[in-house]
Amino acid sequence: MNQHRAVLCLLPAFAVGAGIAVPACAATKYVLPHLAVYRGATATAKVNAFAAWIHRPGIWAEDFMDDSSWGSIANPNWQTVPWGKWAKARPGRRLILSVTLLPGPWNGSGPMAGTIAVKKPVSLKDGAAGAYNNYFKSLAENLVAHGLGNSILRLGWEFNGGWYAWRAGGSPRAFAAYWRQIVKTMRAVHGGQHLQFCWNPSVGYLQFPAEEAWPGRKYVNYIGLDIYDQCWLKGTYPWPKNATSAQILARQKRAWNKKLMRGNHGIAYWIIFAKRHHRPLAVPEWGVDNRSDGHGGMDDPYFIKQMYKFMANPANHVAWDSYFEFRAPDGDHQISPGLGHYKTEFPKSAAEFQKLFGGRRPRRAGRPRRF
Repeated sequence: MNQHRAVLCLLPAFAVGAGIAVPACAATKYVLPHLAVYRGATATAKVNAFAAWIHRPGIWAEDFMDDSSWGSIANPNWQTVPWGKWAKARPGRRLILSVTLLPGPWNGSGPMAGTIAVKKPVSLKDGAAGAYNNYFKSLAENLVAHGLGNSILRLGWEFNGGWYAWRAGGSPRAFAAYWRQIVKTMRAVHGGQHLQFCWNPSVGYLQFPAEEAWPGRKYVNYIGLDIYDQCWLKGTYPWPKNATSAQILARQKRAWNKKLMRGNHGIAYWIIFAKRHHRPLAVPEWGVDNRSDGHGGMDDPYFIKQMYKFMANPANHVAWDSYFEFRAPDGDHQISPGLGHYKTEFPKSAAEFQKLFGGRRPRRAGRPRRF
């Protein structure tokens, strides 16, 4: 057993308005945040399989809302029904839901499906004025009705990038005002007071300084960072075809130290930001990466180990994290066998993940107990 995990401590959820507090755990150097996983849309069975793989049955689940219509935001029964049943099946389970802020294409032309305001342009400015509050009132009512009133909501995740209709570059104040409208609306619903909200940029500078879209700590429970093992710095990824193991590791270390941790708006920046605003951190998406353009770190146990050190260090106040266990179009991140016998591209990373983030293996029946 890893000497830093002689005792496993889990960080509790932070209440609205609470200060940062970390439970004492004298027998261990590190404190693991609560682990969640994304395994695909309403993939309850796959989440359970991942939990079994790492021997942590109490893990949480993450999912993403559909962005095709206002109806899919207001009443996402196709998601809330199965996740509600999953949450009720075991105490302590929780849903982390990535919430679409503006439906429809990237250009803001509005939803292309459904029966509500089809092809009517959408904007952060209109959201800031309260034009869309009723949709989020319905969403809160839906979550509560299906036993998901304690969900964590990633409103408009990765807003500092340029790839979503709700991207905040050029209108960060409108994004922040829209955020406040949504939070106030959802908390006002009976049972909605237990919903929590994760303000979630992607790590790095990207399109603009994300802090310009900060809505105020009164409206935020967690500050989330999406972190993948990818880098475009010179001397990192991709590496030459004839690179040695030592040369590859040197590039992986450079990517972590110069970009992910200490780069412009890297992890170190957000640790300080979160402490200044008295809010715990979270890592709603993270994973190894085999990007087709070569800018991923591939099978990188060093990245897994550094993420563990960052997240499990009590001084950094990371409350929870969610591994992105998915083979996405832009890169593979899957490290587990899934429901079958999938052979991961990242065997060294998978072994490191199990060692650092896994729980105790159950004792087999009839096996003699060691003292």
